[in-house]
Amino acid sequence: MTDKIKDLLTTKVISRRSFLKSSVVSGIALLGLTGCVNEEEEISVEVITEEPSITKEETHTKTIVPREKGTISHQVCPRNCGDTCSILSEVKDGIITHISGEPTNPITAGSLCAKMNHYLSWVYHADRILYPMKRVGTKGKGNFEQITWDEALDIIVAKTKQSIDKYGPETVWKYYFSGTLGFVHNKGLPHAFFNKLGASDFDATVCSATGVAAIPYTFGKDRGVEPEEFANTKLYVSWGANEAATCVHVVKFIKQCKENGGKVIVINPIRTGVATFANEFMQIEPGTDAALALGVINYLIENNLQDQSFIDKYTIGFKELKTTAKEYTLDKTSAITGISVKQIEKFAKMYGEIKPSIIKIGVGMQRNSNGGSIVRAITLLPVVVGTVGVAANSGYMYSNSIYSAPNPNLIQGKELVENPNRRKINMNELGKALTGGLDTTKELPITTLMVFNSNPMVITQHGKLVREGLEREDLFTVVAEIFRTDTADYADILLPATTFFECEDINQNYSGLYLRHNEPAIEPLGECKSNGEIFNAIAKKMGYTEHIFDLTTVEAIKATMQTETLISQGITYDVLKEKHWVKIHIDIPFGDKEFPTPSGKIELYSEKLKEAGFHPVAEYVPTAESKDGSPDLFKKYPLTLMTPHTKNLINSQMYNIPQIKELMGEPVLYIHRDDALERGIMDGDKINVLNDRGTIVLTAKLTSTITKKGTVLSYSCPWPKLVEGGKSVNEITSDRLSDMAGGSTYHTNLVEVTK
Repeated sequence: MTDKIKDLLTTKVISRRSFLKSSVVSGIALLGLTGCVNEEEEISVEVITEEPSITKEETHTKTIVPREKGTISHQVCPRNCGDTCSILSEVKDGIITHISGEPTNPITAGSLCAKMNHYLSWVYHADRILYPMKRVGTKGKGNFEQITWDEALDIIVAKTKQSIDKYGPETVWKYYFSGTLGFVHNKGLPHAFFNKLGASDFDATVCSATGVAAIPYTFGKDRGVEPEEFANTKLYVSWGANEAATCVHVVKFIKQCKENGGKVIVINPIRTGVATFANEFMQIEPGTDAALALGVINYLIENNLQDQSFIDKYTIGFKELKTTAKEYTLDKTSAITGISVKQIEKFAKMYGEIKPSIIKIGVGMQRNSNGGSIVRAITLLPVVVGTVGVAANSGYMYSNSIYSAPNPNLIQGKELVENPNRRKINMNELGKALTGGLDTTKELPITTLMVFNSNPMVITQHGKLVREGLEREDLFTVVAEIFRTDTADYADILLPATTFFECEDINQNYSGLYLRHNEPAIEPLGECKSNGEIFNAIAKKMGYTEHIFDLTTVEAIKATMQTETLISQGITYDVLKEKHWVKIHIDIPFGDKEFPTPSGKIELYSEKLKEAGFHPVAEYVPTAESKDGSPDLFKKYPLTLMTPHTKNLINSQMYNIPQIKELMGEPVLYIHRDDALERGIMDGDKINVLNDRGTIVLTAKLTSTITKKGTVLSYSCPWPKLVEGGKSVNEITSDRLSDMAGGSTYHTNLVEVTK
């Protein structure tokens, strides 16, 4: 590594002062989000159009290096965000000197979010892991010594073979998710090694699996509208979504809807960024969304606002829906949801009369014990008013990952699996799995854990159990990482991973339809390797000789692109590399009025749903931790803790960047003033947030608008090692599984708060 790059490895590449001085926070002006009261500053939207270049004043470099125009390279942000923005990097003498948004891409439109604005500080952070490391001393202390790649691979293979000889291949388990998305280095090549090995399978259900399982009961499959159409609809309903934090670039389309004369409705337990300019903000009690959906449907039918012609032609089960919804009167719906009768009636009337309309079904609200039932109920609404399949700007959107054009399954080595019945472990139950709390791991323990693209010690529920599991001396843990995260501190072997600026891949945004090529801007720092290279190297060291372990990244990309969608649209690797991004063409969602359900129609009544143990139409089921769902627990812990994402982080990523930490301040708990008064808590007090799973220490932030009485909020996910008390919010979240697909239930979480 050159001295010049060593000089750049600093945590102060770009200071917050320079960020605020040089950046144009155009999103606030563009989106009309100015004028928020002080307590709501955290929910505003920031979209950055320019990033300051590196100067001596803002770095630890020894010489003044004024910005000079360098060679332009094209990247795509691989974070778990619906935008997946296109990036331009300027590179001079092998160093990235400047980053900006790619102006021609309709989603990015030349702008960056608050997180991406600090990518230089991230790439050239002083704490980058640059060489393989071996643990020295106690697990969790983070003490390592540098070793060679050969030594690291020898140790990994020896330990893995030892586990296999003693227990069989299923004792080995991978843990990964979306630290760096990419069809090759996340979704593709790494999995071939585990399939060949015969390791336990991984149930990746933490994100959107519950909603993905629920929607086909109604439509047969999920086919949502594209985000650009938000601007062209007449009524946009943000239901349980937090666009201003999780996909900030689509907010401009929502704002355009209003500017074009449309209406914007926000339904959410917390006051989101979009709520600041919405026509109506309905602050619902957490987990009661199914009751609201059924109450609105009842109002629509009682007032003859349904599209009966559409219903008669394209659906089955309307009679059963009418009977079911009739139970949810305005008074009953109001009592359950905490929304006034007047507001419910106003929304229902607007939704019945204003067309076209789009409901954005948020991913966050399905992270409840009743999440599948919630999503199922909401999907019935656009059917009742007949907005499905009639136009590109009409219907609903959940996650458009179904439009993913490449197929990473083609490079996962699934043909190498010898035991199709190998055990599968749900990622949401990591703590239970590692501590023998699952029936499947009591007799056959996990003895080798390989972690990549994730930081489970921070982002996984019931952190106390996860910590206990990772502390096991008989657990051999390999972590491929960019930084020494809380999880990395528990590694036996720590492997240096590349950033996306140092390897090639392709990505597609899951809110829209843009496939993008990521070219490496710089050579890998130190001895960093991509995920594909890492696991191919381990496979070869194990003695595996299959061709898949010799695939280059380019060959792997080309293989994933051999799909009907891409071939029919003439999109090849060479075309994508030349254009940097392409838009996947889709027809109007359900425009053909073909629904792959058992009946071939939209199913308002579903036998399959009934067979799965659910109400065949829809119903409100209280969350497992709530006043109605667990009254005894509620007496002990009477506050519902929400843990949504902030615009400054992607899960735990970026929290170690000083500028981001400065922007965020110390972790806080938003608590309604009435709840705080009852507990003698003042703004700024140190408080305990506790339940039977543990206790964390936060700072009280009193509010009268961000949350309602009875609901508290703390943004995820600060690193425990970097906060007071060494524990983060997922210390006390639940590892309970949702009603459908075994999804996560982060928001089904009762707590108490004390000084």
